Amino acid sequence: MAISIPRAGRIAILGTSLVQQNHNGSDSHIATSARGWMSWAEVLSHGRLACPIHHDPAVVSGWEPSNRPGISRFFTGLNFGVSGQKAIEIERRLARLLAEDFDLIVLDAGTNDMMVETKETIAEIRARIATTLLAAGKTVILLPILARGTQKWASVGAERAKAHWINQMSLDFAARHANCHVFDWNAPWVDTADPDGAPQAGFSNDGTHFPVTGGFAVGKALATYLTPLVPHAAPRLVAPDDRFDAINNPLGNLARAQDQSISATASSNHVLANDVVYPGAGAWVTASCTIAVPAHPAILGLSLVLTDPAEEGLRSISLSPFKSDDGQLWPYPAHAWNGLLRTPPIRLRPGAIPPSLTLEVILATDAAPLHLDIGGIDIRPVPNPVRS
Repeated sequence: MAISIPRAGRIAILGTSLVQQNHNGSDSHIATSARGWMSWAEVLSHGRLACPIHHDPAVVSGWEPSNRPGISRFFTGLNFGVSGQKAIEIERRLARLLAEDFDLIVLDAGTNDMMVETKETIAEIRARIATTLLAAGKTVILLPILARGTQKWASVGAERAKAHWINQMSLDFAARHANCHVFDWNAPWVDTADPDGAPQAGFSNDGTHFPVTGGFAVGKALATYLTPLVPHAAPRLVAPDDRFDAINNPLGNLARAQDQSISATASSNHVLANDVVYPGAGAWVTASCTIAVPAHPAILGLSLVLTDPAEEGLRSISLSPFKSDDGQLWPYPAHAWNGLLRTPPIRLRPGAIPPSLTLEVILATDAAPLHLDIGGIDIRPVPNPVRS
């Protein structure tokens, strides 16, 4: 098989809740999640990497989260994660996902099988899934079984030993197959001083899943890892004369916005663009901006929000804040970072009012001021992402 260079803008992710939770939606919104490792890989790669999704409330048999009949994920695209699924259920979904357009796929499977299947069965199904994807010409990035906290896997329990064996089998499989690689998401995740290899403090909200800081750490590592595997990209430029024109430039920038420096002293919303052009009902639009965030210990939310004000219009969010089941907001990284925020595309409903773009900041009570530099503000129509 010839080794090809995958497109950076068509990265798929396949697996369990650890994959699904990169995105979320409802009847009123669609979002990339601040707990999502792929979400952060997109941001920290400055948009070079992309796992595109869009709003879709349809219920698809076999794709219902946690196997709850009649429940929708509320999105479609290249996030093929479904919470609660065993490896065999993931394998059954391959035919449908292979109808989508992508080159590279990141594969998580087997974590929900650890207490019910043998290590040999789990490794065999993981290998079958990878083999099917490779045979379809895809570049496959295998994810090892992710380590869990002791509240989920007992100290010195069988699951830990099984996970290490399965992960060695993944390394062996990748070594024997062209276009197959292993990204070890345990490397930034695990506390190497812990005898059980549990997640680092604050990196998991329940011993299994990612809050914001855990997703950030894995996403940062993934962005670095994927860099040699995808083509280089030219620096992003929002040209001042790249403006929407219904005839000559129907995919041009709808916003006329200058770079901004924002100082937030409390939780607040900041308008990033005025005089936005309305491109017409039915147009698909997305928004993006660059952001530089200094070290700050009290950020609980930092989201780019594109809002369609029409009746039944959607809110599209880049890095939606993460709340645990008790309503607690989990903090963003305390150290400095910069990247590109980009909202999922949304289809404008009839209403003739242009979309609005805001930066929504949530700070802990009595937090010090937060200074942000925003640039490259962009709202533009995009081609229809719905697969025909």
